[in-house]
Amino acid sequence: MSLSKSASRGVAPVRTGAAQPATGSSGNFRGIMTMLAAMFLFVTNDTFVKLAGEHLATPQIIFIRGAIACVLVGILALSTGALSTWPQRGWRTIGLRTIGEIGGTVLFLTALFHMKIANVTAILQAMPLVMTVLSALILGEVVRWRRWMAVIAGFIGMLLVVQPGTSEFSVYALFAIASLAFASLRDLASRYLPAEMPSLFVAFVSMVAVTTVGGVWSLAEPWRPVSGEVLTYLACAAVLLSGAFYFITEAMRHGEVSVVAPFRYSIILTAIVAGYLVWGQLPDMMASAGIALIIVSGLYVFYRESRVHRPADKSAPGR
Repeated sequence: MSLSKSASRGVAPVRTGAAQPATGSSGNFRGIMTMLAAMFLFVTNDTFVKLAGEHLATPQIIFIRGAIACVLVGILALSTGALSTWPQRGWRTIGLRTIGEIGGTVLFLTALFHMKIANVTAILQAMPLVMTVLSALILGEVVRWRRWMAVIAGFIGMLLVVQPGTSEFSVYALFAIASLAFASLRDLASRYLPAEMPSLFVAFVSMVAVTTVGGVWSLAEPWRPVSGEVLTYLACAAVLLSGAFYFITEAMRHGEVSVVAPFRYSIILTAIVAGYLVWGQLPDMMASAGIALIIVSGLYVFYRESRVHRPADKSAPGR
C-alpha cells in the first residue's frame, strides 16, 4: 500500500476521481503551501479545543464543534454538488472509516485535554509507520529491512514521548496511542472508497456521525453552561477544522506526493510553538529526542515510498 495519501494527523484524503495532481514547480509549490496551511489550521483548531476543554466536558465539545462544522461543510458540499447524488456502493467501507473517525476523535481529544499538545500531536505523526506495518501484515506489500528499521526507530521515538515507568508518564498517552489505531482503520478504509465518492461527501458523513455520538454521549451527564468565550473557542475551532480538511485535500491534489507529504511534519513545530505560547509548556529532553526520531523515521519512510512507487528505473537500487 502506498502512503501517498497520508496527511495531517494521519488523515488520508479520500479519492475523488478528480484530475490527477498537477506536477512541476508550480504544482509542488502550491501543494507545499496548502500542506503547511492545513497543518497550521489543525494545530490552531486543537489549541482552541484544548482551551474549551478547561470549561466543558469532552462530549459537549465534540457536539458543539461538530454541529458548527457540519453546517460549514454541508454548505460547501451542497455548493460543489458533493451531496447531489447518493453513492450506490462503498457504504460498508465508509462505515468502517466512520468507526475509525469516531474512535480516533474521541480518544485524541481525551488525550489532548490531559497532555502537552506537542506530545500528543507527535504520537499521531507515527501514522506513516503504522500504515507501513499494516501494508505488510494486511495488504501483503513487501517491506524491506530499511523501512522496517525506520518503523522500529519511530516506535522507539514514540516510547520516548510516552515515557512509560517515569514521572512524566500519563495514562492518557495510551488514549493517544489508541486513537492512532482507530485513525489507522480510518485511513486503511479510505484506500478502498470508490473513486467516484467525493471527499466532501465522506467528510460530511464522518462529521455528522461524530457529532451525533457527541450529542448522545452528552446526554449521559449534566450539560454545563456554555459561556460566550467558550462558544467563540469552539466556533473558531470548527471554522479552522473545516479549512484544514479543505487544504489537506488540496495539498494532496497538487504537486508530487513525495515532495508535498513530508511537510506534514510542520504540525509538530506548530504544536510546540502553540504549547509554549498558550500554556508555557515544552517537551522535555527525552520527549524531544522521541519527537526527532518520529520525524526522521517518518521522512525516511516517505523517501523509500517515493523510490518504490516511482516508474521503474533499472539504474535505481531496490529497497
